[in-house]
Amino acid sequence: MIHSNLKFHCLALIGAALLLLVILPYKLGFSPDSIAYMEVTENLVSGNGITDNEGHLVNHWPPLFPMLVSFVATIINVEILQAGLILQIFLFYLFLLINMLILRELKVNHKLIIFFGISLIFSQVSVNFLNFLSEGLFLVLLSFSFYFFLRWIQTGKSLNLYFCSLACGLFFLSRYAGIAFLGCYSLFILFFPEEKVVQRFKNLFGFLFTFMLTISPWFIYQNFFDTPPVGREIAIHLIPVGKLQDMFITFGYWFLGSRLAIVLFTGVFLFYLLKIKVIKKYALETYKTNRSAIFIIVLFLILYPAFLIISISFFDFWTPMTNRILSPLLSFLLILIFLFFQKLWRNGENKLAYAGIVFLFLSFSSSLFPVLKNHYLSGGGYAKKMWVESETLSFLKDQNPNILTYSNGVELGKLHLQQDFELLPKMNEDLKMENLKENICRGEAQIVFLNEVNWRNYLVNEHWLRENFNKNYFIPLEDGFILRKISDE
Repeated sequence: MIHSNLKFHCLALIGAALLLLVILPYKLGFSPDSIAYMEVTENLVSGNGITDNEGHLVNHWPPLFPMLVSFVATIINVEILQAGLILQIFLFYLFLLINMLILRELKVNHKLIIFFGISLIFSQVSVNFLNFLSEGLFLVLLSFSFYFFLRWIQTGKSLNLYFCSLACGLFFLSRYAGIAFLGCYSLFILFFPEEKVVQRFKNLFGFLFTFMLTISPWFIYQNFFDTPPVGREIAIHLIPVGKLQDMFITFGYWFLGSRLAIVLFTGVFLFYLLKIKVIKKYALETYKTNRSAIFIIVLFLILYPAFLIISISFFDFWTPMTNRILSPLLSFLLILIFLFFQKLWRNGENKLAYAGIVFLFLSFSSSLFPVLKNHYLSGGGYAKKMWVESETLSFLKDQNPNILTYSNGVELGKLHLQQDFELLPKMNEDLKMENLKENICRGEAQIVFLNEVNWRNYLVNEHWLRENFNKNYFIPLEDGFILRKISDE
């Protein structure tokens, strides 16, 4: 047992080392959410609490991820970006380890668990750990909750159920969407165990009470602010068909994300089709042997997407149905698959198991490798190579940061220059456009325009700027320009 556990630790360390190798050249990827997390983390480190730079409470995003990053930054005495990198590498190690321990709890062969760990490393789940985002933390805590839930099912000890509930509270504080998984656990506790109804309600009460104790400090903290911002508001905007298509495309991409994967799938499908009676027999036996684990996973697979559809339709229309949001389901799908492989393995159908394992490895790696290669060579999001080496941003490093700066890429100023830019006015905001012109002409402001920021076409554009300002105000650079009044000498 100790020897096997050591193998699990070693594989998890290898996975974490590979992730570190990919991330090191350009560090973690950054998105708009990442910038918000970074701002909150800076204020936590400065002792200003879970706030933005204006001192307003930030509750649109859960607080646990920036809290942990600030903790790492303070304890190790490193910069926030380095702290985020250290945290993500450690979280990936934990994620791999706890998922392998889950299969050990389900009595899966140790050799198969190693194959499972390798498959997990090369799956699209690992992409979540490449960025300065909370998804990696959420995945780790969700896996811990499932581990302790299995332990409760197997031992009946309430302490395991309370540990599961604690993990649920923590993953809710990492991603609010985690409430869907809490609902799955609650349904299982109430309807599935073969216990008296009174005992089921006692278990459910203890489970939910522990959850409420875990998350209550966050809601108490919010009451200390006089005017806390309003969270997500209810509004009817039914999910469009396009987003539902995105969801199924994401599911398909996990397993058929490359031409090689599609070709291999055809071969494996035909091979399994020839053995359809064997497949049906051992699929049924897999369910009978692991009814509880399979039942809760099926609940996850049904209720989490349903929750996202409802959330998009009534609360948060902009939630994308992408790998970032849906990937919590992939690790559970892999658990189901390897439970089936275990049944094949035990009954001498090794060829069927190996065919599936080889397909998963080649399918996953062929779709993941281009993502890892791109991140290694070019970085991700606002931390891409083109922004790191931007002539326009580099020009500003030696300039006076106190002048009011407008830009079409405010996040880039925050990340690469540690400066707070103001967003350029929209084309229909006439008053703001006039104020902008006056500030520039008085020498009280400047504009940093980046050519590659092509996702904000609603802002004043280069054509408008050149029509409304003296050409001598422009400082042309390789990837943009600076617009400011040139001082008379």
